[in-house]
Amino acid sequence: MVVARVRRTLRDRGLIEPGMRVLAACSGGPDSAAMLVALARLRSELDFELHAASVDHGLRPLAAIDVERARAQALNQDVPFHALRVQVLSGASLQAGAREARYAALHGLAAQLGAQRIAVGHTREDQAETVLMRVLHGAGVHGLAGIEPLRADGVMRPLIDCARADVAAFAAQHAGVLAHDPSNSDPRFERVRIRHELLPMLERENAAIASHLGNLADDARGVSQALDWAARRLLEDSLQHDESIDLSTWKSVPEEVRRRALARWIARVTGVSPGRAHLEALSCAPERCCEVWLTGGFTARNHGDQVLRVTRDVRAAEP
Repeated sequence: MVVARVRRTLRDRGLIEPGMRVLAACSGGPDSAAMLVALARLRSELDFELHAASVDHGLRPLAAIDVERARAQALNQDVPFHALRVQVLSGASLQAGAREARYAALHGLAAQLGAQRIAVGHTREDQAETVLMRVLHGAGVHGLAGIEPLRADGVMRPLIDCARADVAAFAAQHAGVLAHDPSNSDPRFERVRIRHELLPMLERENAAIASHLGNLADDARGVSQALDWAARRLLEDSLQHDESIDLSTWKSVPEEVRRRALARWIARVTGVSPGRAHLEALSCAPERCCEVWLTGGFTARNHGDQVLRVTRDVRAAEP
């Protein structure tokens, strides 16, 4: 079942093309181990080359053992293996720092190998948890899109349509000795609390909730892409040579498209992404005069002439 589902995901979502080289990120745990086995079984049929890598973050004494388990899993599938070690910089979020260091190392190895894809083992339940996290944080349509099956940087999720329980059963049967990360059960982390408390509660109301949340993410991603396309067109048509915006055609444009066009414009002119409050304040610009202070001493102004401009007060930008 898992192999068939991965095959369909790779094809239907356009995750891979014939002749590509794929680097599978393997922790030694059930999700990445199942992904490795499925990709190894499909590599000849779908005509791609497969490598595997495992990252030791230096955060747990037993992490090196997990890397060796991942090595054994790769060798059992006749997949070339690469062990990586990174240093996680101290910061507000240990998990975020580890993720950043891990992806940097994987991208570096992928560049060395000439790999066009980096495969990671996120399942349907990972998608559901991400959507719930975004809802709790007040996300909009873009946030509800959740985990992208294929990112612009080549990271892909072959298991995104697979149920975690099916993946675990498949790994137990076919992947050999598995690693278990204790952080996946640590309630200090928000995702763990959602995984073990919130999502099971929702599943008691509707057993298909993970699938529904995955479908919601796909729908939100499609809507977001359509809005982004419309926003790009709007900005291209109204952007002037001096980087101001001609608002004369904006009145008939839906507000969400306006906001996205404004966000792209502000980021282009200032180098800083605006906040939601900035966009809400500026979205009325086609109808009336407005003045909104932005980050870094920048100000967006419309003086009633249907032109929106950004200026900068250097003194206001100083600490």
